[in-house]
Amino acid sequence: MKHRPSRLFFVVVLTVGFLTSLTHAQTDATHAAFDKLLKQYVRNGLVTYVPLRDEALPQLNSYLDQIAKLDIAALSKNDQLAAYINIYNATMLKAVCDRYMPGYSPSNDNFKVFSEKLVRLKTGTISLNDLENTVIRPTFKDPRIHVALVCGAVSCPPLIDTAYTGKTLDMVLDAKFKDWLVNDPTRNKINQDRRTIYLSKIFDWYADDFGGKDNILKFVDQHHPAKLKSYAVKYLDYDWSLNIRK
Repeated sequence: MKHRPSRLFFVVVLTVGFLTSLTHAQTDATHAAFDKLLKQYVRNGLVTYVPLRDEALPQLNSYLDQIAKLDIAALSKNDQLAAYINIYNATMLKAVCDRYMPGYSPSNDNFKVFSEKLVRLKTGTISLNDLENTVIRPTFKDPRIHVALVCGAVSCPPLIDTAYTGKTLDMVLDAKFKDWLVNDPTRNKINQDRRTIYLSKIFDWYADDFGGKDNILKFVDQHHPAKLKSYAVKYLDYDWSLNIRK
């Protein structure tokens, strides 16, 4: 005799679905303020830092205040990752605004901006390096995050002009990763005559996230429309100049 799912089962499923939708709505509302700033001060991956600092630093600070109160552990996995990405990028924007002067680079003072405790979370204050390397990378194990975390340099993947949300996270990360790898020759490019692919140093620095140094070409070949199996791999120099829109 077949057993039909109990009424309680349907209630639980509906309740979980409702709470998930509620979580999305709540976190999306929080990120809306950051989304508005990105739309206003980011163009083609570059940031108008001086106008952002002079016109909207209180709004950026307010967003960081709100996100610092968020119980990220209680969110769905996609909402967690979206929140961490937004926190990283918003913190980096504030850090540059606070330090900006002509010629500023994130590499100044031996990359000090990445080791200072600037990231405010409900669980405590940590550095950008810690957020990336002790929270995001080991927790989510998703190589696509490397196109979303923007370190403020020209050679970083370009900053998009929208905040990340859990609801659209996979779609946005997939599209951004493909565009960065395939359609952005300033960061990843192919020389067919030399049968060589020139990759961002991100692949070299975070090789473990892409299957290890011996498997970088295999990983890229799996995500690239060109056939690259017999190609040599070289890495492009990283330009640490500020990603400022002048």
